[in-house]
Amino acid sequence: MIDKVSVQECAICGACINACPVDAISLDKVHLDFRYPQINEDICIHCNQCEKACPILGNKGKPDEGYPVAFAAKSENDPMRMRSSSGGVFYELADQMLRDGGYVCGAVFDDEFHVKHILSNAKEDILRMMGSKYAQSDVGYCYREVKDVLEKGCKVLFSGCPCQVAGLRTFLGKEYRNLLLVELICHGIPSDQMLQAYIRMQEKKYGAKLKRMEFRNKTKGWHNSAVRMEFENHRIYSIPYTADAYTIGFLRNISLKSSCYDCHFRNFTAGSDIILGDFWGAEVELPEDDNKGMSAILVETGKGLRMLERCHLTSLSVQIETVTKYNRNLIQSAEVNQQREPFYTFAEKNGLEAAIQNYLEEGYMQRLKRHVDYALRCVWNAIRGKGKPLY
Repeated sequence: MIDKVSVQECAICGACINACPVDAISLDKVHLDFRYPQINEDICIHCNQCEKACPILGNKGKPDEGYPVAFAAKSENDPMRMRSSSGGVFYELADQMLRDGGYVCGAVFDDEFHVKHILSNAKEDILRMMGSKYAQSDVGYCYREVKDVLEKGCKVLFSGCPCQVAGLRTFLGKEYRNLLLVELICHGIPSDQMLQAYIRMQEKKYGAKLKRMEFRNKTKGWHNSAVRMEFENHRIYSIPYTADAYTIGFLRNISLKSSCYDCHFRNFTAGSDIILGDFWGAEVELPEDDNKGMSAILVETGKGLRMLERCHLTSLSVQIETVTKYNRNLIQSAEVNQQREPFYTFAEKNGLEAAIQNYLEEGYMQRLKRHVDYALRCVWNAIRGKGKPLY
């Protein structure tokens, strides 16, 4: 059963919950700020379907012969590219799937800013799926819904973290020609509880309920992406995402899920058709970079390549090493930050909000240094004729 997998290993992909025929598994086991699967022994019929569906215990995927191949790409639809976190490739894939009469399964914010997966064939839901969401997504019973639609002969695009792609694969137990698996380049993921604590903290500070949230707003350009929060009293919080308290915990590997520090699904083992992420380093590697967003694409199957060729994209073939040079999480797990244990020890005594304020918020000297560094880069880039600097 799934108790063979410790909380340190469990990716909370949801495969076991979807596989259980009597719904005996729920996310009731708490470890730090994450909720893990737990079996209700009074209901369990010991069928071991949860174990068969678990991607940690199952077979890993591998690319087709001759793959992966890598591309830099961007959507030819500039408004959609600016709305996306990177180059707008997910939008083009999803839009093509809808034109094919298919469905898309991806992560959205609900009304309370919890992240969850939904399955839909509505254009407005595709727009909700766009943009980075740095919190553990609840897949609910989406895997069951995906299977039902596939069995009816409809096409489905599933988008998620590597562990979620792997979880859907092992849950399904067989290949489907009408399924396209799109994996996101994953740094690791904080919890929903962490995000909710941060939102509560900001709502107190700004005196109103949160109305809209973007982790990677590109108003000042892709390289200057900002965390932007709009509140019901029309006040707005906007700060470079490398300087925001919540994303500092994420980027510095303090608030990630335990399994993210020893991920089972790096190195092209999740079994996806396409891997998507930011083409970090574009300003160095690509003369085509226009600061509106560029995607890195790694295609692992012929099915994935055929789908890409049908999308409205401008793309350029690149070396895989050029992508992995700036996206190390494709091939290696995040390293544990030494502040992680003190952070959670403090949080256990004082709460997550206090821990975020005490350990992750910028101090006065850090803010001053960031502004001085920015001003100096402005001067240097103006001398070189390069315009505004990159954060």
